[in-house]
Amino acid sequence: MNSQTSNRSFDAVLLDLDGTLMDTIPDLAHATNAMRVDLDLPALPQAQIATYVGKGVDNLIHRALSADLNGQAPSQDLFAQGRKSFYRHYHVVNGTKSVLFDGVLTGLQTMRDMGLRMAVVTNKPAEFTLPLLERTKIADFFQAVVCGDTLEQKKPHPAPMLHACTLLQSHPDRTVAIGDSINDALSARAAGCTVLAVPYGYNEGQSVQTLDVDDIVDTIEAAARWVATH
Repeated sequence: MNSQTSNRSFDAVLLDLDGTLMDTIPDLAHATNAMRVDLDLPALPQAQIATYVGKGVDNLIHRALSADLNGQAPSQDLFAQGRKSFYRHYHVVNGTKSVLFDGVLTGLQTMRDMGLRMAVVTNKPAEFTLPLLERTKIADFFQAVVCGDTLEQKKPHPAPMLHACTLLQSHPDRTVAIGDSINDALSARAAGCTVLAVPYGYNEGQSVQTLDVDDIVDTIEAAARWVATH
């Protein structure tokens, strides 16, 4: 753990969505494979699609169309067809199979009881994020939501984290960011936030042990306890 965080107290918490608060892979995989079927492509294993998640919907579509994490980008025409198909299918299934990870509700309730202001900071577009928060009944925990299309920049750029801090009226030095991927860690670190990672998410198939974070916490409930003791 970074010793510079040891004497801080915190005002706010920024939380990633997919892979941190909830498991959204079943819905994303359904929409992804429905898109591929529309384009006469074979379905992909859900575990493979999970490694494509983390840099926003457009990156997921690019990767799914090439069936490779670092594959050649599809043509503009194919991408446009795929994007239209994916959006249509994802609007239908968004939130139908997504589930909160263990410890999320207790952790959010604990942080709210501590008087912490909270925001979701995600690369998911607002048209999917806001309904998902409502359908999973956690929208009321958050005073702000920064989505992948709120600003011109997305994570790993620091701008979404900084914008969330502004909305919550909290300085980054007094803000904890919690995520599951390299994009969360890079964005939060560049913004000047304290950075926590959960180990169960979608870090493009990589271990969170490799990330530059202040600590790794098993659950959001454990994250709340971490914040309480710092």
